[in-house]
Amino acid sequence: MSKSAVTINYEIRPCKFVERRMLLASLSRILGAIRKDQEYQYIGFGGCSFTDFKLFHRELQINQMISIENGSYSEYKLELNKPFQCIKILRGESNTVLPTIDLSLPSLIWLDYDGVLQKYMFEDLETIFHTIPAGSIFILSCNRELKKGNYIELEGRITNKEDGKEPMSPEEIKEVFGDLVPFDIEPDACTPEKSFCTIKRMLDKKIRSTISDRNLSKDENTDFHLLYNIIYQEKRGAKMFTYGGVVCNENVNVDSISLDNFDFIAQKDSDVVYKIDVPILTHRETLALNQILFDTDKEKNFIEAKIITEKELTEYKKIYKYCPSFHDVRI
Repeated sequence: MSKSAVTINYEIRPCKFVERRMLLASLSRILGAIRKDQEYQYIGFGGCSFTDFKLFHRELQINQMISIENGSYSEYKLELNKPFQCIKILRGESNTVLPTIDLSLPSLIWLDYDGVLQKYMFEDLETIFHTIPAGSIFILSCNRELKKGNYIELEGRITNKEDGKEPMSPEEIKEVFGDLVPFDIEPDACTPEKSFCTIKRMLDKKIRSTISDRNLSKDENTDFHLLYNIIYQEKRGAKMFTYGGVVCNENVNVDSISLDNFDFIAQKDSDVVYKIDVPILTHRETLALNQILFDTDKEKNFIEAKIITEKELTEYKKIYKYCPSFHDVRI
């Protein structure tokens, strides 16, 4: 089991909370447009919090849910923390469990890996995109760092701790991921500034290849419409990347759905990434700030009083609708 599954409560991570609420808001609109009378299943990694399961069951009315669990939590512990009877827990690695699931059903799938990109994740993509029907939604999250020390294949090249912190070279990432890597990868493709772009290109390539093979073998006209291209980092936390979209065909057209008022939705054929950055504010500051947002003079007063910087204000105005409000509730 990953360390974060034990040490991190994902229900109270601000950036993760904001991302989850953004996804929910857009998913609600997308499913409202394409769902019709179809029953969807949700597939994800519940852990012991099952946060996404609670949210999607209540807000999206999804009643068939599968949680893939490969950690050391006992079956009793998982069942005790499972919030709803409609959640089925399947034990094992995702690349062995996913082939056993009926993926021909309309699905919402969020593979929320907390580790760095690994080859088995592309196996999961191939399994999923070979089968899931049009109208299904696929989302993947992972740690976006492409450092040498994260990959066992490069152990022989690391002579000290500092070596492990260095980004991989084009030759090294090709050694780890083979032909999953685009042929024209740039020298700085694995740096912190470019790693998420590289991961996106690798995911794009694998999905295009899988869908192309599927269309040829099944005489279909399936495509994948990218909607989510998001990065964030919790304070002193991992650098995360989220990628996702909708499987389309001639009967499912995402362009016909009004998503323009969601500024986090990825633009078609664009590599522009959306960054979530949640300023550190007290509860009282948040309440006061919400009351004066978009009033230029009052915003200026907040900046001059050094309650918030201009940069933080700009970021906050992008995400304030989705921000959490945590309270200490004492019984």
